[in-house]
Amino acid sequence: MRKTVSMAVILCGLAIGSIAAAGIIENVEMEAGLEIGDFHYRESHFMREDGVQGGIYGSIAVLAARPWYFQFYMSMVGGDVEYDGGYQGGGSLKGDTSNFIYNFRGIAGFMIDEDGVCIMPYSGFGYRFLSNDLNDLPGPGGYKRDQTYVYLPLGLDLSLPVSSNKQWKIGLKSEFDWMFYGYNKSGDTKFTGQNGYGFRFTPYIRYDINDKIGLKLEIFGEYWKIQKSDVKDGSMEPENASNYYGCKFGLVF
Repeated sequence: MRKTVSMAVILCGLAIGSIAAAGIIENVEMEAGLEIGDFHYRESHFMREDGVQGGIYGSIAVLAARPWYFQFYMSMVGGDVEYDGGYQGGGSLKGDTSNFIYNFRGIAGFMIDEDGVCIMPYSGFGYRFLSNDLNDLPGPGGYKRDQTYVYLPLGLDLSLPVSSNKQWKIGLKSEFDWMFYGYNKSGDTKFTGQNGYGFRFTPYIRYDINDKIGLKLEIFGEYWKIQKSDVKDGSMEPENASNYYGCKFGLVF
């Protein structure tokens, strides 16, 4: 995971540097803040997990050769979730487990801007990594479970000013995510062949204090549905679904 983060930051820096060297950057905007959300994960008839996740997020956006818009985004959240499931072969099992979610995204958008009202369709590349340590549970049979999603986001961002000086803006981002590759690593076993889809809705409000700094509040909701994996050594990872609702508050500068 550390290698993934480092590589993503390096690639982002090289991309922005290349665009800057070409002399086509009109504006660079950064955002950083805190995130908190309510996470629910379930495998039908097997188990479920519920708990609060908290952490940080950040993004770098580049307006280059208007109307093209590019953004790199990353977030890291974690916390304990309550596991409610069972032992293989019968018997109930409950307890708290540590859980972490990492998100990395790179998108390109096309801005249609008229008198402050902006409509921007966008797409790009997304990477989502979930790590859940079931060794925290009581009794035998614990293991660490890592899930990797690689997906294509297809979204639309609509924003408009709500004050005469255009310092206040409201917006809504809606998105469909097609997960075209994924795998699950449970202990030493890697289950491949997973695919699925997700939906994401994010209403937000933004206040620009001046031309250099602003505040932004987002309320988000996302849903993922992941299909079962291929069979390996007589076992498989069952299909699963997850919901994650929360908010983000950050500085734009």
